[in-house]
Amino acid sequence: MDATSVAKAEQAWLFKMKVPVEPGIVCIDLERMLKFYTEVLGLKLLSDAQTLPEMSTKFGASPHGYRIVRMQTPDGGKIKLAQPTKSPAVQNPIPEWVFERPGIAYFTFIVEDIKPVLARLKANHVKLVSEEPVEVRKGVFAQFLIDPEGNFVEFVELPEAK
Repeated sequence: MDATSVAKAEQAWLFKMKVPVEPGIVCIDLERMLKFYTEVLGLKLLSDAQTLPEMSTKFGASPHGYRIVRMQTPDGGKIKLAQPTKSPAVQNPIPEWVFERPGIAYFTFIVEDIKPVLARLKANHVKLVSEEPVEVRKGVFAQFLIDPEGNFVEFVELPEAK
């Protein structure tokens, strides 16, 4: 039995989602990250909110409150940036290899054509993990970049994606 068959056989419950997953990035400098994600990558700012310590503490997010912004990708997906109000987050070390970071190591944008994306990244002096996109399997090209706070972001040209 392969892994897919095992997963289907063991899957006794599913939750219903209303929208796709929204990754959240805790920031040291939210303004710098917001500028990168909106001005360089072209995401649209949707909301910008401040959360008070009372709710933030109860929620388990931060003892002093936080600021959170939501952005939208060109296909309607959402990404959040958050920054604690008082005690800023601490910079994670940037590993040499993407898969050396345990936990959530990166998120992926599936794009129609990676060439114009790469041109924009290079024009904005974005740190790339490899000089050019890599053909990870026949006809599928991938490129990792590192955002201003050391988070890995992947762009993938995936012809069969819908």
